[in-house]
Amino acid sequence: MADFYGVLDVQKGATDSDLKRAYRKLARRWHPDKNPGDPEANNKFQEVSRAYEVLIDREKRAIYDQYGEDGLVNGIPGEDDSGGFPATVNAHETFERFFGTANPFADFGFGDSMPFASSMSKSGPEQTPAVTSDLACTLEELFNGCTKRLSVERQRLGATGGNLVSDEKVLSIHIKPGWKKGTKITFPQQGDEAPGKLPADLIFVVAEQPHDAFAREGNDLVHTAKITLLQALTDCVVNVPTLDGRTLPIPCHDVLSPGSSQKIAGEGMPISGSEGERGDLVIKFDIEFPAQGALSAEKKKKLAEVLG
Repeated sequence: MADFYGVLDVQKGATDSDLKRAYRKLARRWHPDKNPGDPEANNKFQEVSRAYEVLIDREKRAIYDQYGEDGLVNGIPGEDDSGGFPATVNAHETFERFFGTANPFADFGFGDSMPFASSMSKSGPEQTPAVTSDLACTLEELFNGCTKRLSVERQRLGATGGNLVSDEKVLSIHIKPGWKKGTKITFPQQGDEAPGKLPADLIFVVAEQPHDAFAREGNDLVHTAKITLLQALTDCVVNVPTLDGRTLPIPCHDVLSPGSSQKIAGEGMPISGSEGERGDLVIKFDIEFPAQGALSAEKKKKLAEVLG
């Protein structure tokens, strides 16, 4: 699958201006008329055009960022009305639409004489402010991944275009294993409409719910195991639950002092974007000492003999 950001040599947070600058440079560089007889240049020209067509379109870019090229071509899992973006584009049409000419040898400056300057300077319709909501997720959901379906109520323009009517929309959000709190999922122009304005974006921000057995620190999971003083001083096995339903028996052969911890590599959270990789599981030991008055004089004497 193509890396559209890499094709245009821009960062993932690139603005529309960044994308236009990158396309302008690369489209002229790889245009077949400037590279006659070079099939590689033609392939590059096609790649650059397709990457630009996707990333400059807010809705296509949101789908690509969340589901990759497969989501664009084959559709979002569970949504029948998504996808269908062609595997190829007419690169020459993209070029002519952008530059206002099919001539790659034209001298395009940055002044008002640019064939496309007037269209670039025109401001489009304003957009209704985005609506941002928290998306509550359990640690299990962020560990294993899941699909959440949300019903949203929004105001949309009626058939006449002048009146607003309430409309219900069901959105599917595919939580990927390893997502962190603060991850944003944007549904472009799926919110409220208003006359003469673009519909609002709907933005959902992952909010991680507290867990009884684990705390999350980046890609690591931290579990606090309560053990007795006897276990801390002698060999013991601590059973640690996992978020995918297993139980890990962790042998502890060394003396465990207050504040001790043990790291189990590869048993933490999945690392988003790195298939098969996971963080670590960190076990912190909470040693329970005998209650006041629980040790008799005789027991204290024996402990003194044992511990020296």
